[in-house]
Amino acid sequence: MLTKQIPIGSGSGASTTASEIISGCDLSGKNAIVTGGYSGIGLEATRALSSAGVKVIVSERDYSKAQTALEGLDGVEIEAMVLGMMPYAVDPEAADRLWSLNEQLLEVGQHD
Repeated sequence: MLTKQIPIGSGSGASTTASEIISGCDLSGKNAIVTGGYSGIGLEATRALSSAGVKVIVSERDYSKAQTALEGLDGVEIEAMVLGMMPYAVDPEAADRLWSLNEQLLEVGQHD
């Protein structure tokens, strides 16, 4: 059975930027994890969130590429790559920080 799709009228379209999407939202003091946040759409999301005062953690596959792409962005940290739900890192403390942040985000989500 086919279901007819109906536009939801979000006001956003193919040319809408990430900055336009979050304009008017007070995101200061919030945290975000952006996988693939150092290239393509992920990089644009990282830039928009960072400019809105969000602390952004970007998981990486290529640290030097991520470091170059994210240079100069305030509040952005580069962490271990996430494979599925399992983080890995050369530095075990980096994996611990990812798990801890995940737990904090889940707790915040339960209270909102």
